[in-house]
Amino acid sequence: MKQDSIQQLLAKRQAGTLTDSELEELNRLTHKDEVVAAAEQAAAGIVRRRRLIVSSVALVAVAVGTLGITMLIPKNEVPLVAQQQPAPQPVVVEEPPQAVETTATPVTTKPAATPRPSVTTTPAVANDQPAKSMPEAVVSKHSDPAVMCNNQCEADSVINDIWKFLTA
Repeated sequence: MKQDSIQQLLAKRQAGTLTDSELEELNRLTHKDEVVAAAEQAAAGIVRRRRLIVSSVALVAVAVGTLGITMLIPKNEVPLVAQQQPAPQPVVVEEPPQAVETTATPVTTKPAATPRPSVTTTPAVANDQPAKSMPEAVVSKHSDPAVMCNNQCEADSVINDIWKFLTA
């Protein structure tokens, strides 16, 4: 009977001849208020979940974007690049000139097929003549010895400086 009355009321509604009292009866029989409230509640839950998902995705996108930007911004660190620093001022240490003592001895050669005169060596610096001043030795303030020489260096002093450098 209830089903028949619902069918009759729906037919009148479709025809447009439904009165207000019959409309209230149809709403009561179909539980329209309860159904609409349950549908609104379900829709609100769906809307909340979608908003939560969208806000979570937006938050993750902002975090990734911020991280990417901070990675791309150059830091205040100085890159490791070789730089030439000015050379330290050398300290000049003067060494007293060494006296050269040599004795002049005549050197004779054996006579060959043709006679040659005898050759004698003479000292480059005599004791009574002042010796040519030797180049000044340059000593650095650093603990590592360095060989510093120009084209006026003696071969022995260069070798000695190299030996000191290698044994230090």
